[in-house]
Amino acid sequence: MGKLPRPTAMPRKNRLFIRDFPHLTQLRGHNGEPLFRQENDYITFEIALALAAKRYAVAIHSYSLAAERIFLMVTAKDRQSLSRFVQYIGRHYVPYYNRRYQRYGALWESRYACSPLQAGPYFLIVKRFIECDEDGTHSHHSDGLNPKNIIAPHPVWLELADDEIQQQQRFKDFCRSPVNSVLVTKICNTLNQNCLLATPAVSRRLESQLACSLRVRQRGRPRQYTSVKIDQWQKLEQHASIFLRQRGYQQVRLSMLEQEPLMATNSSTVIKPIQLRRDGTFGCLQMISRCSTSRSMSRVWYSGTMFGQEYCNHTIQQRDQIGVEAFGMPGIDIEIEQLVLQAHFFQRLGIASQIALHINMLGDINAFTAFRRALFAYYQPHSHLFTPEQTQQLMSHPEWLGNSPEDWLHQLAIAAPQLDLFVSQDSQQRFIRLQLALNQAGIVWHHDNHLYPSNEYCQVVFEWRSNNNVLSRGGRYDACASRILGYPIAACGFAFLVEPIARLLEQHEAQHHSLPSVDIVIIASQPRVGAQTVLLARQLRQQFPELRIATDSSQLRMATRHKNSRNQGAKITIEMEGDGYSLRLYKDESTDYSITNVDQISDQLGPILWL
Repeated sequence: MGKLPRPTAMPRKNRLFIRDFPHLTQLRGHNGEPLFRQENDYITFEIALALAAKRYAVAIHSYSLAAERIFLMVTAKDRQSLSRFVQYIGRHYVPYYNRRYQRYGALWESRYACSPLQAGPYFLIVKRFIECDEDGTHSHHSDGLNPKNIIAPHPVWLELADDEIQQQQRFKDFCRSPVNSVLVTKICNTLNQNCLLATPAVSRRLESQLACSLRVRQRGRPRQYTSVKIDQWQKLEQHASIFLRQRGYQQVRLSMLEQEPLMATNSSTVIKPIQLRRDGTFGCLQMISRCSTSRSMSRVWYSGTMFGQEYCNHTIQQRDQIGVEAFGMPGIDIEIEQLVLQAHFFQRLGIASQIALHINMLGDINAFTAFRRALFAYYQPHSHLFTPEQTQQLMSHPEWLGNSPEDWLHQLAIAAPQLDLFVSQDSQQRFIRLQLALNQAGIVWHHDNHLYPSNEYCQVVFEWRSNNNVLSRGGRYDACASRILGYPIAACGFAFLVEPIARLLEQHEAQHHSLPSVDIVIIASQPRVGAQTVLLARQLRQQFPELRIATDSSQLRMATRHKNSRNQGAKITIEMEGDGYSLRLYKDESTDYSITNVDQISDQLGPILWL
């Protein structure tokens, strides 16, 4: 009888490595064992670190040593150099550690974790993640060896300032900004899954080149999404309708077919052909051009399906969105209002902790146009090396070339003109005021200087992202709106993208089963005041017609009725006392309450519902 064949082990996944990209690397102790116990341990490890970097030509840009883990951010010439670099550290430090503490065996937990990162938008973020605690203070480096002898400055670091003192000061200022928990989670997930930390555009291009997925995968079996479910769309639209009406935005209905606004010249009028609706902006501008009373100042919103053409592609992409536009307000107040509005909307949906705000200052249209011309002149001598897609980007959006994953183009982009050189002092001060306002509103944001729009935005452009999915995007587009309408007008807007929002809600349905079915529940503490709760609900519906208000006059225990109110998603629970006049007002799931009465409840609900 022949022998059974030996079972073959599943091949181990190759560690992701991208040449010329910095790599975030992590080492942890076996079974949670501490990696350092005394100060001399740190010194010994740093000596091994410096020797390994020199031996294998690895540039160390940042590192931190803690008893529970080690973080390194390095750039290696190839995958083998990075692996041998880590192995060399282990061969020199682990025997020392085992002899000193009379132990044997492995010190590291499994293989080292590694994640390549796009330096432009993420270098400083990851450096802060490595070196700083949540309060901005620096984590441990030993006192025995000067870290400056180990650190190799990265080009992104050198761009901060002209000398080392200013570079350190600017990084300290950066570390004092609010911690973005979403970005921290994203860094941890990419590191644990050996994925790429990069912008969506660069991730897609590298995935196309390498023919594999590079982005973080969600837990569980992937779901098939064809389109947004009707009930999800209706709930989101209903939720947005209530939310936006409370903030003074009026709904407008847009046609599925549209004709771009007429563009008048001195001698003739250019008539655009009728086409499927690309976005809601043109429809809103048409409404503004027809309604003279709306030209001074107006706030509108719309919803529906848009049909946009893919960049460098002739296919039409269908997407559902809820758009918000404001006209006639040139100051930053409207930008702050819309950013705060979006933050509160995501809070209301319960997904605020899963998203991050990315924002960039473009300057006025003249500054951004001058920046593009400088980039065109810089890249033009090398255009014979470009692919057809890159050539098209050079003609229309040369700033996108800086996000290219190709090594030679990435190196070329390092010395390209920077947008900061073209932005005026007024625009920079404007951006500072916007940042201060966001900090005061408690909104965590990230200045993404690689965020550039596909449309004609100016001054500010922003995106709300969850991992690599964009949930909302927008900005200011004064010059575009003025060119289309033929007279100066200020314009600012954004669009909620329904499908990625619905996906995020569905992925977390275990914690967030559905959108709130009611906004307010009024509970009768005693059966004799059941009729008064009905009258109070009728009064509040008249004063707040957008709200969903229910009453509860059941004979269940009071704790059970409060629990049922929370299960229905009620933001406010009102408990009417036995006199039919006194009220207890509970907010969200808090057990604390405030005392009020039937005459004062309307005034107290207004400020609460505004949030």
